[in-house]
This record gives sequence, structure tokens and C-alpha cells, in this order.
Amino acid sequence: MNLSTKQIYEKEHTQHMNRLVIVCGPTGVGKTAVAVTLAKKFNGELISADSRQVYRGMDIGTGKDVASLQGVPIWMYDIVNPDEQFNVRAYQKKANEYIEDIRKRNKLPIVVGGTGLYIQSLVETVPSMGVVPDMKLRKTLNTYSIEKLQELVQKDYQEVWKKLNTSDRNNPQRLIRKIELGRAGVPLVKPSLVIQDVCWIGLTALFPYLYSRIDNRVEKRIKHGVVDEVRQLKMKGYGWDLPSMSALGYREWKDYVEGNAIIEDVIQKWKYDEHGYARRQMTWFKRNKSIQWFDMSKAGYLENIERVFQTWYTRK
Repeated sequence: MNLSTKQIYEKEHTQHMNRLVIVCGPTGVGKTAVAVTLAKKFNGELISADSRQVYRGMDIGTGKDVASLQGVPIWMYDIVNPDEQFNVRAYQKKANEYIEDIRKRNKLPIVVGGTGLYIQSLVETVPSMGVVPDMKLRKTLNTYSIEKLQELVQKDYQEVWKKLNTSDRNNPQRLIRKIELGRAGVPLVKPSLVIQDVCWIGLTALFPYLYSRIDNRVEKRIKHGVVDEVRQLKMKGYGWDLPSMSALGYREWKDYVEGNAIIEDVIQKWKYDEHGYARRQMTWFKRNKSIQWFDMSKAGYLENIERVFQTWYTRK
């Protein structure tokens, strides 16, 4: 029986309904540019997976370069005000709504970003999302030294400790969260994947090359007025203790805005902090064996991505 053009389209559309593209990697590697290229060629729309870009009024420091999108829609920008609570659970709920809407309009959802836990929440069940902070416990644990926190996790949650990388083991807030989840009885073992046809594209580069790109981007954001943006946020009453204001690109300016640091020191610290963040992101994403990696410093990397993507997109 011959199928009509409409039937063929509906068959292909149904086949693609559960498809999701994820473009991930460290900060400054050019993820958005690649995602825009794919969206324009394959009728897609973007969903940001960046924990900093959800905040309104925080544009320069987080790199919301709307012009670079070339008219391609991007969702999950400007979701909440800087003093509103936002977490992985909130991200998962809102992002899934956008993904469903994009699919209903016969377009391809493309998630782009470097916040690993946000991305994980879209394709896996993250058991910690439903556990609200235990402020009383946190207040107590915040008085402990890093050595004491490490001892607690090693003693009471040995399997968790074994899975932590060096960065996690030396981050008091992450250790506190692990203790908090453990005491709440939450299983911390990695859950099974939700069945979904995902194309994982990872961008990478040698760190010296990446650091140079990051440094240039920091300089551009300073020229574009990030200091004024920080001051405006402070004038609106947003305090340094907010999670939004403790984000990269904002927390570094505290001493300068308060007259306790010179701008050269702040700029250098910001660059170093971004370098460290890039390393932590790579450690996170390297755990995922589904990601196909492309070195964006190599000639022809974009053509290679498009070739791999085309094979995935057109397979039966």
C-alpha cells in the first residue's frame, strides 16, 4: 500500500517524537554556536541548561548573547528573579514543559549548556531533587572543618565517598548535601536511564586553548559593562548571600564594589575561577560514555559534528 505524503510525514514525525539533542561541555567552548547551527539546519529550538542564565537581570555576567542566536528561539532564560529560589527540580519541570511544547510544534529540542545536574535531570531520575534543605542540620555542619565533613561522609556513606572526585571531596557544600541526603534516607546510587533517543554532542579542547578563550570572554564581558550590571543588582537589594549573586561572574566583584579590592585582582580571580569551573565540568561530563566528543580547536570539527548528527537524525 502506498503511503500519502501526509502519512509519510506523520510516520517520520512520530519516529522523532522522543528525540533529544544535548550539546554540552565546559564553559567557553562554543556550545551555543554549534547548537544554533544544528537548530537552523534541522528545524530546532534551544533549551538552556545553565544554572546562571535562569535569572532575570543577570545577562552580561552569564553570557546571554541573544544576537549570537541568529533568530533561533532559546528557552530557560530569565525564568526567575535573582532572589527567588530555583533548583534542579524546578529546572526539570520547566524545561520538560518547553521540550514537550517544541515537539508538539514538530520541531527538534536541543538542550545546550554546561550545568551537568540540570542536563542529567532531563534524561535520568535524580533522587535528590525532592529533598528540601535541612537548615538546622546545615547550620550545624557549616561549623565543621572540611576534614570533619570528609570524615563523616567516609564513615557513614562509604559508597558515596568512593564516587566523589577530588573537587567534590574538597567542597564543603557538596559534602554537606551528601550528608543531608543520606540522613533523609535518599538512595544516592546512580539511577537507571529513562528510555529516550538522545544524541549527545560534547565540545572540548586542550585546557591552555580553552583558558585563552575564557580569558578573552571575561575581558569582553568587562567591556560590555558587567561591573555596572553587578552594581545595579546591588541597588535593587540583591545581597551577596543569594545563590544567584554567589554565581561565577558576580561573587568575584564583592570586594571591588565595596571598595576593598582593585579591579586587576578581581579580573584575574574571575579568570582563574572560570578555569577551575571548566575543569570541574569536564570531570563531570567525562563520566558519561554516551557523549561523542569533538575538539573545537581542530579544523573541520563542525563538519564532523554535522556528519554524526545527520547519521543519527536520519536513521530508521
